Amino acid sequence: MENGGRAVAFKVRQRNTPAFPGVTANAQAMTHSFSIDQLDPYLVPPKDHRHRLFHGRGKTLPGWEGLTLDRFPPVLMATLFDDYDAATLDALEQRLRAVLPELDCDTLVFQHRHRRPALTRVITGAVPEPHWAHEGGLRYRLDFERGQNLGFFADMAPGRSWLRERAAGKKVLNLFSFTCAFSLAALAGGAESVVNIDLSAPALALGRENQVANGFADARVHYLPHNIFRSWKKLHSLGRYDLIVVDPPSAQRGSFMVEKDYPKVLERLSKLLAPEAELLVCLNAPWLGRDWIEARVAERLPGAVLEAVLPGAPGFDEAAEPALKVLHYRYRRPD
Repeated sequence: MENGGRAVAFKVRQRNTPAFPGVTANAQAMTHSFSIDQLDPYLVPPKDHRHRLFHGRGKTLPGWEGLTLDRFPPVLMATLFDDYDAATLDALEQRLRAVLPELDCDTLVFQHRHRRPALTRVITGAVPEPHWAHEGGLRYRLDFERGQNLGFFADMAPGRSWLRERAAGKKVLNLFSFTCAFSLAALAGGAESVVNIDLSAPALALGRENQVANGFADARVHYLPHNIFRSWKKLHSLGRYDLIVVDPPSAQRGSFMVEKDYPKVLERLSKLLAPEAELLVCLNAPWLGRDWIEARVAERLPGAVLEAVLPGAPGFDEAAEPALKVLHYRYRRPD
């Protein structure tokens, strides 16, 4: 906001001084001075089909590291990872309200991800029900009441495009499938069959809804609400796979911890892959570099050769190595 023609600077209150009860404490004590006007270049209609307008998590704009802005017309969503003070929140709300018409939106949603559990608030307007994210001629159901995830990850757009381009006639396995967005991309690309496996039955149900809503009701798709580590025989019984997507959570208490469990997944894949196959290996852990996952693949999956590192999705600008690493491997079974 402006005051007498001058930009007002704000400070972010870190998580060790919460504005809401239930906020997890954070040992950081740093504060940054910054201006709401710094966001203006991002608050314009995109010239492409991106959903992410501003990616503060990429640390390209000091002071706004705790904010992301996503556009799913008619909804503009601000996700707050830091406990910004009341003056900052008020100024941010006013600025975002003002640009709604220009962004072809009429609804503003704030999600306070710094709270435990996350708090989602509709600031103005109303979220359509159902509401969808659109990408590449497909639509993906959004669930604003799910909690901290909407059921659709915009940062994985290059991965979905990659899969769609090479899925024709292939048997696809989607590990840690969540709401099965990869499955939908594979079907759009002409996949012969898809197997989705995830612990969350509600997430898989949303994936099935997406399948039907996009005209693939009769496609050969399996939805397995199982623990992957107890389901290797079941996965093997459904066939050898030409394409496997591995996109696990980085840390999910009681079910998956990336440093301990990712190597276990990789060493099992040779029994699931066709003699010649491709993989999309994904890692979303800011504390682990790309070299970590490359080393684990080299150790645990002989015959896998790195073909390419996929680019980041539009809008997900990063000042350093991105948190999300997406690697394309080609596999040939060793003699």
